[in-house]
Amino acid sequence: MIKRCEHRKKIIYTKHARMRMQQYNISELEIVNTIYNPDKILPGYRNRKIAQKVLNRYLLRVIYEENDLITIITVYYARRERYE
Repeated sequence: MIKRCEHRKKIIYTKHARMRMQQYNISELEIVNTIYNPDKILPGYRNRKIAQKVLNRYLLRVIYEENDLITIITVYYARRERYE
């Protein structure tokens, strides 16, 4: 179980995000680490945010919405050179 610090918001996942996590073998811990300790945060479509974290030769990209809680929309690995 992942413990949250008091200042951290609750994180929920869409069905699509859960499918992607399974497809790419991405853990909740990797996502939480990317959200709270990103290498970069970019603006996304429709006021969404994109958190990026370098993992070996890939980037983990987490697209999410943030208000009272954090809703993970999708996650995926991408080639670093595509986004750097």
